[in-house]
Amino acid sequence: MTSADTGAGAGRWGAPGEAHRLIAKALAKLVAQDPAVPPHPYLSRHLADHAARGDVLDDAHVPLAVLPWESSRKVRTLLRRTGDAGQRQEWLEAWAGIEPFLGDAGPGARLTSLHLAHHAATRRRTPLSAVPAAARRLAGSRLTPLWSDWSAPDNVLAVTDTVIESLAHTTTSDGRHLLVTGDSHGTLRRWETYGAPVGAPSHTHGGALQHLLPLPDDLLLSGGTDGTVRVWNSARGQLLSEAVHRPRTWVSGLTLLTPADGPPRVLVAHSDGHLTALDPVTFQVVDDGAARLPSLEAAPAIVTGVGLARAQGTALAVAQGRSVRLWRPGRDIVEVGEHPDEVRAVVDLPAPNQFVTCDDSGHIGFWDATAEGGTVTAAPSPARSLTALVAVPVDGEPAVVSAGADHVLRVWSTGTFRTVGGPLEGHTAAPLALTAVPGDAPLVVSAGADRTLRRWRLAGHGSRPAPQVRRSVTAAALPGRSVTAGPLLVAVADEEEAALWNADTGARVPLPAGDTTVTAFAWTTASDGPLLVTAHSDAGVQMWSVGPRAGLDLADAPARRGTLLSHSLPVQTMVAFPDGGRTLLATGGADGTLSLWDLGRQSRLACWDDHMLSVRDLAVLETGRGPLVVSAGADGTLRRWDPATGPVGTPVHCGQQGVHAVAVVPAAPGERALVASGGEDGTVRLWDAGTLRPDGDALDAADGPVTALTCFPGPDGRPHLAATGPGGTVHVWDVTARGRVTRIVTGSPLGVLQARPADGTDPDGHPVLLVAGKAGLSVFELNLGDY
Repeated sequence: MTSADTGAGAGRWGAPGEAHRLIAKALAKLVAQDPAVPPHPYLSRHLADHAARGDVLDDAHVPLAVLPWESSRKVRTLLRRTGDAGQRQEWLEAWAGIEPFLGDAGPGARLTSLHLAHHAATRRRTPLSAVPAAARRLAGSRLTPLWSDWSAPDNVLAVTDTVIESLAHTTTSDGRHLLVTGDSHGTLRRWETYGAPVGAPSHTHGGALQHLLPLPDDLLLSGGTDGTVRVWNSARGQLLSEAVHRPRTWVSGLTLLTPADGPPRVLVAHSDGHLTALDPVTFQVVDDGAARLPSLEAAPAIVTGVGLARAQGTALAVAQGRSVRLWRPGRDIVEVGEHPDEVRAVVDLPAPNQFVTCDDSGHIGFWDATAEGGTVTAAPSPARSLTALVAVPVDGEPAVVSAGADHVLRVWSTGTFRTVGGPLEGHTAAPLALTAVPGDAPLVVSAGADRTLRRWRLAGHGSRPAPQVRRSVTAAALPGRSVTAGPLLVAVADEEEAALWNADTGARVPLPAGDTTVTAFAWTTASDGPLLVTAHSDAGVQMWSVGPRAGLDLADAPARRGTLLSHSLPVQTMVAFPDGGRTLLATGGADGTLSLWDLGRQSRLACWDDHMLSVRDLAVLETGRGPLVVSAGADGTLRRWDPATGPVGTPVHCGQQGVHAVAVVPAAPGERALVASGGEDGTVRLWDAGTLRPDGDALDAADGPVTALTCFPGPDGRPHLAATGPGGTVHVWDVTARGRVTRIVTGSPLGVLQARPADGTDPDGHPVLLVAGKAGLSVFELNLGDY
């Protein structure tokens, strides 16, 4: 590097930050503009770190082209550690949103995923006509984004491969703040507060670690479902000893008790109601302390120490079932109140004599140890089970954060017993553990069943506007090219509304579907133009005229054409298809029935109830004798149905636990037609369409259940399958070669996946894919090209 490169004399190198800034600037010039060109390994490993250390972590110093090759896997943690210094970070932020979920995806899949994430983050609801032509494509990416309505939260600290069941903050003896987690496999992990892992995981080879108790001098206790309390050095992640082992029980609580007239004790509660006292230095069982402990019912006990006023030490709050009791050393245990449902958590508050509880019905209780009573308050409607609590100051006022089975965190004032500000949304499954990180602006960190660690900044929470709620997409669909060759229409619904979007112009019209949630869509044609069919949460099915075939400008709301009623529970899947000059509709419901309708006459032709559980998905198989309907059921079976005669052959039990999705794979030249099934076990299995016998090995998504499948022709007409599910990744396979073509990582659970084949009249056309789920919806062209 020359002096011209640095632009400064040697004196400026005295500041480490300036040195890193100049290094990042020089290295950025070495990155090729084409993201398909691999950079030097030093760039992929260290460029982002140099930029962060030089306070220039931005798109200019860490160019887009290096990100698909970025191998340090810490762009997200660097962004969170350094904060927003005002630089342009669009591509870096988009990369940070998917980085934890990329796994072993190759550079091509990483670039494609980054392209979609950037479009979703920067061009929400932007019509295609408003996107400059030069910005629609990205060299090396396999997709061209067409339309996005996506708003995934961006507060993920880390993604784990197991469910985190316990979480704690600890400060080491040298002043370092760490997060510690215990998971469902008995593994202890340590993390920086910005999400970077610290050291190697520590394995117990025992049960799940459900309780963590930090103690002074870098000590940490863990309690597991194997009935064992273990002692750790939290600074080194080292297992020191096993303090207690109570066979055939699990540890239901851990706390530190400091009596006013005696030495401190660690109290261990087990699932049989037994309490054990430990010396917090030697971790030996203390017999004299145990003799003074209260006698509890033979049921799991949740315990916490409650600080008392006027140097009275601590009392013990105990929850068993719905009962909340309080014990002071040397006195009898007394009941202070009762919850409407089983208590899930008990937490001490900073104010003397105060503690808080929550239960399975969504109620939260605020208790005063002096008055030996309290107030139990209902959570905001709808009441759902509360799973965890943590005390934390918010804008200088004492508060409690609760986590619920509705995936939401809420902030409560300990003075008014009411919620403060709006809900904190982001988790895609129930948060299971919470902890607070102290500081000038305290943070709350949550661990969820979605296998993510997330952090929440609460400064100004009560005064700032509540964030816009992103409601999960419940149904979405594109019309086939046979329905309309005009603009790109998108039908989409969430829990509260349904609408049609014209992605070419940005025009939107609501679907006047009433108060019911749309659970499924199907497009087809009628004599006067496109027909949209909607299924609803009240188990009804409605038909809508969208507009004349040539117009489709969405100037007017769709007109209702009729209503179909037969299912006793909501319809989960529908498919419309032609048969002998008429248009038929097959509907599959949560009631386990499959109904067949003549849409022209608006009459039901048949109803079959052979599935033992709900019908999850439907597809249509074209044969030389006419169409067959193929159904996938939660009972783990695939079944075929002739519209005229009913069941065809015997069902096949797929061996995938439940079957969530089905797709028909048309016959490739010289091949047979196949049926693909997507299972709870995360596999896609292929079956001979004529016999439903297995065909080859399963395709493994390897990231959770497959809940949506679609098939479309690729280059040379070769069939391709795309699959997705809660893992949030779209996997694409070439069925003929039985090989994965690419994967597209979104970082948020997906439940809807649909493909529209390429326009056969356009030699440069590509199939269009729609994906939708927890964070919204994206539509894009997929360029399979050469692979």
